[in-house]
Formats: sequence, structure tokens, C-alpha cells
Amino acid sequence: MLSLFDIPMSFSDREKQLIRAAFAWGQITHKEGFTLSDMEIEKSVLFRRLLAGRPPLAFPPPLRHGFPWYEVIEGRGEHVVNASEASPECSIIAPGSKPGDTCILIDGAFWRVVETVREREEYIVEWGQYPIQWRLKKHWEVNYEMTQQLNNFRKDNPAAELNFDNRPGQREYSEFRIDDEQTVWLSEWQLSRIGLPGWVWVGTPIALDDGVQLSPLYQDQLGPLVIGEVDSKRGIAWLRIEQVDGESRFIKLGNQLDYQALVAAAITDFETLLHGIEGELLEVLDWRDGKPLRHYEVPIQLAPLEQFDLRGENYDLVPDNAYAG
Repeated sequence: MLSLFDIPMSFSDREKQLIRAAFAWGQITHKEGFTLSDMEIEKSVLFRRLLAGRPPLAFPPPLRHGFPWYEVIEGRGEHVVNASEASPECSIIAPGSKPGDTCILIDGAFWRVVETVREREEYIVEWGQYPIQWRLKKHWEVNYEMTQQLNNFRKDNPAAELNFDNRPGQREYSEFRIDDEQTVWLSEWQLSRIGLPGWVWVGTPIALDDGVQLSPLYQDQLGPLVIGEVDSKRGIAWLRIEQVDGESRFIKLGNQLDYQALVAAAITDFETLLHGIEGELLEVLDWRDGKPLRHYEVPIQLAPLEQFDLRGENYDLVPDNAYAG
């Protein structure tokens, strides 16, 4: 007689994805000390992320109103947030902080302050184990409706005395200002990442090969565009896809490439070169001050290659300095 375990079973692709997601989620939640309760399952942003086919990040992401905030790591834009006063009082519960560190509450989670640019106006902050920094800055905009209301009130009530503040000059409050021309300004906090986007953190870190010395093969106005092996005409080649604040991100194009032909293609036909990359994994190298920062292997379907271009720049001729070797 056949037992239940002897009966062959087949699963759909969706069922296999569900099993893999549940297995990965169970491992992560167990490591972080969560229970597999119905409530945890219902509210888990990570589980929904795994079901959608996206892997977890290398480190736990920041929290926003109690939920994992993946976009602040992987995204590119600015985020409007609520922020508290900076203080060392809650440093013991801020991820990655030591007792006495200055921290600031951003949308319900404490971030570590590494630099106070202007008190109550601008800070450089970090989160947990990520080697990334963000700029938290108060942004002021004129509120025309409130300005008009204030001007109408003064016009209709010329004898009324409005003493918002006893200080001379510009009057400033926690969320609004009224300047000497009776213009009302409202503030909002904006959080923006400094440096390269964090989409590589879905990948696997790779040790840098100390035996291969890399140097720029061609540079444009933003810095190195193609890097390869020193004093060689063929070899490993990397193409820049992003550049922010002195940091550049490169993707590996191959191991034995002709540098002169590659540089010409990078200058004249960047998009074809970029989107011609094959394989399931993409090697990514971050670069700063003439040396590598980090080396990652990322599933190619998770790399936003379609977002990268040379900002519409076109070159009809290959410059004389396009290749040196």
C-alpha cells in the first residue's frame, strides 16, 4: 500500500513562490524574536514583500509609524516627515546608537544624529547598520491662503493689536513664521538620502579582489565612466550607471573585454551597452575617491537598469583621450 508520502505531488509556480516566501519569512521572524501569530502574519510588510518576489534587505530597514520603511532605503526621492527635537535621552532605544548619542524621532522611530548642521533646522542622520546617511532638513514655503487671511484681518481690524512675539525682526515658531512683511511661512521636514540609492542592499556582499587593481579608462564631467584593469588593453570592465555627491556606482560588463572598443561604445551607445547585459546576476561596485567602497551581487531583475541613461547627452566623435593603455 502506498503511503501519503509516496504519492507524487506537483505545485504551481505560485504555490512554490508562497512556500519559499513563507520559509524565508519564518527564518527572519524567528531570528528577530517574533512569533508566527495571526496578527504578525496579517500586518507583516516583509511577508507581503517576499510574496511579491522581492528579497529582504541586508539589514532591517528603518521603521515608519511602526512598519518597515523600504522606500527610504531603495527609493530616490525626498520624503516629508514629522520630526521631534534632537536629544540624547532616548539613545538607548535607537538602532545602532550608543548611550548618550543624540537622536531624533522621525515618523515614530528614533534615528541617530551624526551631525547637527543647524539646530532645529538641519541634521545628518543614520539608521542601524546601514552605511548610509540622510539629510533631515526643515523646508519653508509661503502659505498664500493664511497670508491673505492675515492681511484681510489687519485691513478689516486696523486697531487690533497682534503680538505674535516680542522679539524684533523675523518672528519664528515651531511650524510657522511671520516675516516683517506679514507673510506667513509654514514648515515641513524633508528627509533625503545622501549618496547612492540603496537598491543594492537586496543583493549579496562579495569580497573585493585585492589582486585586481582598477583605474579609470575614460572620464566625463561627472568622473570615471568606465574602469578596468591597470595597464591592460583587455580585461574586467565596469560601467558607471549612477553618480551622486562624489560616489559612483558601476556594473560589471565582463571579464575579457577590449577596452578601446568598450570605451567607444560607452560614449556613443550607452543604452545599448547597458541593456545588452545578460545573465541572472549583476555585479555592482560602488566607488569613491579612486577606490572601491563595496561590491554586491544583485539579481538582475531587481536592478532598475531602465532608469539609467546619460541624461540625453550624445557624442558624435570619440575624444582623443577616450583610451589610454
